[in-house]
Amino acid sequence: MPDRADKVLHQIAECHGGNLNDSEFGRRMKRSGNIAEQVSQQFKIARKKYLSGKEMPRLNCELHEQYKDGQMRLF
Repeated sequence: MPDRADKVLHQIAECHGGNLNDSEFGRRMKRSGNIAEQVSQQFKIARKKYLSGKEMPRLNCELHEQYKDGQMRLF
């Protein structure tokens, strides 16, 4: 939807203190602004609603051992 490109760019800029990007190390991926706070709240609500009382299953890395050859067996 090309007609909404400006809206999306303005929302991104709002998350970065008015700039379209923020290249300062350690600050670029942190949330700031109203939109970032809304996204964070949505994730908290969804986690509480759909994942409460559940835990992630253990990762079984042995399933992929048969596909490793040569140097990849080191990992």
